[in-house]
Amino acid sequence: MDRLKGLRSFAFIAAGVLIGLRLVHVGVPALFPGTRQGPVAVATLDEARRRVGFGPIVPAYHPSALGDRPTSISVILSPVPTVIVVWRQGPEYLSVTQTRGGEKPNHPPLATPLADVADSTWWTAGSGNHLIVWRVGFWIEIATSLPARDLKRLADTLTQQ
Repeated sequence: MDRLKGLRSFAFIAAGVLIGLRLVHVGVPALFPGTRQGPVAVATLDEARRRVGFGPIVPAYHPSALGDRPTSISVILSPVPTVIVVWRQGPEYLSVTQTRGGEKPNHPPLATPLADVADSTWWTAGSGNHLIVWRVGFWIEIATSLPARDLKRLADTLTQQ
């Protein structure tokens, strides 16, 4: 019988500790938003705007084969607010990553400017094409399986949502 009392005490103490840890886990990011790292999946571009504090810039052009709506939208809140929007249909994909200010995103040393696109750097890696552009205080990185000729059109149609 004494063992059951000890087991019951242990269960209450363990439950109390677990509940306390869960409250700290949920409470710290709510009280200190800078501790939230992400990525956090969101349902819409409007929700992404509310979470990061700026309107995502995405290309108005994307082939219909990728679908009308993004397949995923994610935000990263720290260290720099970032929005990642992805369209994917089978092996075809288009990913747009937008970061507020800061350093230019990493790129290969042999990357070159894209013809007729201001403030740009582009390169190919495997079957994917990559483009980095600077627009209104944001670095926008585009990664896609679309042909390289579509990069200029993607860059030219970047609009704030």
